Amino acid sequence: MSKVAGKKLHWRSKVQENFVPLLGGSGELGVAIGGGADYGEFPFVTAAPGGGITVGDIILEIGGTPVLGMTLGDVRGVLNSCPHPVRIKTVSPGSTLCKDLRLYLSKCFTPGSMDSQLQQVIRENLYLRAVPCTTRQPRDGEISGVDYNFVSVEEFFSLEESGALLESGKFKGELSSSTGARGQVSDYLRAPLSTPF
Repeated sequence: MSKVAGKKLHWRSKVQENFVPLLGGSGELGVAIGGGADYGEFPFVTAAPGGGITVGDIILEIGGTPVLGMTLGDVRGVLNSCPHPVRIKTVSPGSTLCKDLRLYLSKCFTPGSMDSQLQQVIRENLYLRAVPCTTRQPRDGEISGVDYNFVSVEEFFSLEESGALLESGKFKGELSSSTGARGQVSDYLRAPLSTPF
């Protein structure tokens, strides 16, 4: 008797698309969100009084805008600026795509795969909003706190140990990172955008 192992479905096949309802006569959106890159998490649904969306689901897109790698404030900005009805794409967290942004960014995926492409979208969103850290010396014209946060090796390891870095690595012999996990990203955020997009 042979066992046939069921092939595990990729998270992409489980994406759900819904419209966020308006609540009663108040005109409020029927969804609340948490997480965000500033907390080292994917944005996720914290409440869905309007129904149709599952609490705990990871939010991939709002109104056609990919929101992975954005801060909570920016995700809320996208949500609040979308014309009604607001279309939202979500997926239930699983072993590959869980709420932990740092864990997802640390994984190695096949180049060109859906997960590799998603990591790139996340990094692009992060670099629009966060100032990376590096242990290298500033180049001509670079401004600390704008182009990079230039830190010592000791400061870098301290940030890494405290959980303030979403990912880190070595590039040309110098330590570098994207910043902002566990609510500490505010120290490294670029100036707020006047409009989210």
